[in-house]
Amino acid sequence: MGDTKLCLVLLLSAVTLAHADNGAPCLMAKRYKPFHKYEYLYEAESLNFLNGAVNGPKGSCKVEIEVPGPCHYIVRTTECTLSEVADFDAAGEPVFVPAATTDAFKAAMEKNPLKVTVEGDNDIKLFPEDDEPINILNIKRGIISGFAVPVLEEEKNKRMPTIYGLCKTDYTVNAREDIATDVTLTRDLSRCDQFRPVRDHTSPLALITGMHYPLAQLIKSTQTCNYKFDNAEHHPVFGECLENHILVPFSHKSKQGVTNVSKQKATLLGSHSHSRNIESLHRNRPSIVAVNDNVVAEDE
Repeated sequence: MGDTKLCLVLLLSAVTLAHADNGAPCLMAKRYKPFHKYEYLYEAESLNFLNGAVNGPKGSCKVEIEVPGPCHYIVRTTECTLSEVADFDAAGEPVFVPAATTDAFKAAMEKNPLKVTVEGDNDIKLFPEDDEPINILNIKRGIISGFAVPVLEEEKNKRMPTIYGLCKTDYTVNAREDIATDVTLTRDLSRCDQFRPVRDHTSPLALITGMHYPLAQLIKSTQTCNYKFDNAEHHPVFGECLENHILVPFSHKSKQGVTNVSKQKATLLGSHSHSRNIESLHRNRPSIVAVNDNVVAEDE
C-alpha cells in the first residue's frame, strides 16, 4: 500500500512539474522533454602522443535517453564497439582495428542503465548500479557530460558542469532561429573547479592514470564543442567536442611532448514520446555520484 501511494505521489509530482507555469525546474528541462525518448549515435576516441609513438582507443555506442519526468533521465548504452590504433593511412589519419576486449566492453556498457537527476543550473547526480565497474562508470560520466547542455541563450562565461568540474564557459551563437540553433562552447579545462583528469585509463577521456591534484595542475587542457539544436523542440541534433591536453613539464612551447587529443561526437537518430512514471528512477538507489566527482577504485 505504501509503495502504491509513493508511486502516485511521484507521478503526480512529475505531471505537476511538467505543466508548471513558473519555468523549468532545471536548465536541462528545456532540452529533453518529460515522457520522451531520444536516441543518439555516440562516438569517442582518445589518442596519446609520446616521442612519436601513438596509441589510444576509439569507441561507439547507441545512447538512449529516456525522460520519465522533469530533470530525471535514464541513459542506456547499447550496440557498443571498441577499437584501437593499429597504423596510419597515407593522409596521416589513424587506422583503427577491433580491440580484443570489444565483446566484453559491449556487454559491460549495456548491462546496466544509468539513472541521472539534475537540479537547478548545474547539480547533476548519477545513480549507478552497485555492480557497475569503475571504468564503465567513468565512460558513462563522459557521455553524460557531453549531453548536459542547458539552454543558455546569450549568457557568457557560464559555469557549466563537466567531468572535470564546474567550468567557466565562453558561449558563441553561430546561428539563430527562434532559439540559438548552432552554438560553440570553449573552456580552459585546467581552470575548472577542482580540475583533475579522469583517472581510469579505459575511459575515452582519460589522459594519465593515477594522477593526483598537484600533478594535474601541470596539465594545460582546452575544450571546444559545437552543438546544433532542433529549433522547435530544443534538443541537440548534433554535438562534437575536441579536447587537447598537454603535460607542460615535458612539452616544448606547450605544443610538443606528452600530449593527448580526445574527440566526442553525438548524432541524433530519432526521438519519440513515451509513457512511464518517475518512480522507477529511485527504486533501490542507495548510492549517488556527482557527474563532476572523480570516480576512482577504493584501492587507488
